[in-house]
Amino acid sequence: MHSRAVSFTCLFLLDRRSLCLYSVSAMTSKVLLEKLPETKEIEGAKRWDEEKGEFAQIAYKEEMHHLALFTLKRGFTRGDHYHRKKDEVFYVAAGRIRAEFRDMDTGETGTMALERGHKLRIQPGVWHIFYGIEDALVVEYSPQHYDKNDAFRV
Repeated sequence: MHSRAVSFTCLFLLDRRSLCLYSVSAMTSKVLLEKLPETKEIEGAKRWDEEKGEFAQIAYKEEMHHLALFTLKRGFTRGDHYHRKKDEVFYVAAGRIRAEFRDMDTGETGTMALERGHKLRIQPGVWHIFYGIEDALVVEYSPQHYDKNDAFRV
C-alpha cells in the first residue's frame, strides 16, 4: 500500500471567499473534500456565520435517501468499514476529525484532517475511519438508503 498526500485547488470568488476542493492523490475519483464557501451570495452549498449563529446549506439539488447526525468524541473512532453500493457524504458541523482511507481496488491510502465547514464525499469501495481530534458533530447523507448488509470491515 502507498500513502498519498492531500492535494488541493482553491477557487477564489470576487471578494476572496474561497471554494477549495481537496482530493487524495491517486484516489481523486473516489474521495473529494470540499470546503464550503463562506457566503450568502451564491447559489448552491455554502455556509456563513452571523450574530445568531452559523447557517450551513450542506446539500443543494442532491438526491438523499439516508440522512444521519453523529457525534465523535475526542480520542474515539467511527467507521472502520467500506461499502460496495453506498456513496457517502459527511459534513463537519463542529470540531475536528482525522479521516483515513484505503481504496479497496488499488490499495492506495490517504489521510486528511477535517474541520468545521468541510464536506467529504466517499464513493463505494473506499474503506474509511474517522478519529476524533476534538469533540465533533457530523452530518452524514447518501443518495442510497442505509443497508446494514452493505458495510464491510477489513
